[in-house]
Amino acid sequence: MRSLEDKDPEFFFKYSMDEEGHLRNLFWSDSQSQLDYGAFGDVVVFDSTYRVNRYNLPFVPFVGVDHHRSTVVFGCGIILDETIASYVWLLETFLEAMNRKHPQSVITDGDAAMAKAIEIVLPGTDHRLCSWHIEQRMVGYTPPR
Repeated sequence: MRSLEDKDPEFFFKYSMDEEGHLRNLFWSDSQSQLDYGAFGDVVVFDSTYRVNRYNLPFVPFVGVDHHRSTVVFGCGIILDETIASYVWLLETFLEAMNRKHPQSVITDGDAAMAKAIEIVLPGTDHRLCSWHIEQRMVGYTPPR
């Protein structure tokens, strides 16, 4: 991360460690991602369902859509667990990287801890659920009789 910071003076990263000095949470965003957020960050999607690292930790990309309807990445995080405390840390760090600019809407998978963290850190931001996750939960759903 330090070498990326040397190449990109606006590169942002922050991490937290536990009492034993082990990594708990990590967030990073390069200068292009920060510029993209300034222009296209009204709606942010973030989802922690990805576990694509050798430690099986939640990987949380913050993404949006630009004026060409192309996906843009605003930043990424790796968190120790999917708790309210981890999401609060991640969202507060995201805002720090983005000059405290709050998105107008956030779209998530509906995770309860994530929803509570949004309520705490982004109280004026609309929280919406991803339609794909809603549809997936409906597959195989049998209404009560």
